[in-house]
Amino acid sequence: MEKKDENIQEPEIEEESKVFRVIKKIILFIISIFLLFLILSYLLPFNLLSIIPSQLNSYEINNDEITLKNNDLIIFENDTYDELLEFYNNNQQHEFKACLVGNKEDKLYKIEKIEIPVILSQDFSSVRAIPCTKETIISLHSHPFKSCYFSVHDINSYRLVKNINGEALIGIMCEPARFNFYGFG
Repeated sequence: MEKKDENIQEPEIEEESKVFRVIKKIILFIISIFLLFLILSYLLPFNLLSIIPSQLNSYEINNDEITLKNNDLIIFENDTYDELLEFYNNNQQHEFKACLVGNKEDKLYKIEKIEIPVILSQDFSSVRAIPCTKETIISLHSHPFKSCYFSVHDINSYRLVKNINGEALIGIMCEPARFNFYGFG
């Protein structure tokens, strides 16, 4: 048997202070929220951070009318919105293009009919089609669900639309009742 040296003291373990434990818990909570956000942003098919500004900068249709930020008004006449909505619902697997034909009187865009141009190519996130005619007041295409922001390509194509009809707008349909427009005001 070995004899223990009674003069050797075992080190005392100091207990963590309450403040230190609270700070540690807060830091762990913040790190876990950050990691959860990273995992969700990777797993979700679209970027959540782009949805919020996209929703804030887009317009909802109400009674076949859309009021733009500058108080211009887009009115769908002759059941054209119902026709467009049916086309939107039938083309969820890819983007589509539509020419909203009508006229502009002061601050009022009247949509009288919908024309679907010849589509050259299309997939989930793009569409190429023959340009709309000069009677088109809004050159519209769809975007993936809740993606109501204009791409660089969309803005560049706006020049072509303006060359055909100087009063025309370009538009995006990103939900059954949500649109975004560029070129007004």
